[in-house]
Amino acid sequence: MIKVRVPQKIKFLAHTYTIRFSPKELSSHSCSGLTRHLYQEIVLDRSCQPKSEVGQIFLHEFMHVIERHMGMKLEDNDIERISEGFYDLLVNNLGLEFDWSDIKELSS
Repeated sequence: MIKVRVPQKIKFLAHTYTIRFSPKELSSHSCSGLTRHLYQEIVLDRSCQPKSEVGQIFLHEFMHVIERHMGMKLEDNDIERISEGFYDLLVNNLGLEFDWSDIKELSS
């Protein structure tokens, strides 16, 4: 396995998104991940089971960033399939492992 540290901030084009964990915030939205374009942030739930879900959800939310800033129009189920495919390629075939140690956990 090749560990890749997920940084707290990811720059895409002219935009910098902060990545953070906030299970309480997500439970109020009844989801495991959320992209907040207005605040340029991706919010994830570290407690997802199985643990592979966190990486796949991160890729899903980052696809929303790509979609927005590249002027694409994709349905959420299309984004889900694409993120599942990328996860399979990166983790199951190329041996990538996400390291979340730099991402902060917020209670709200």
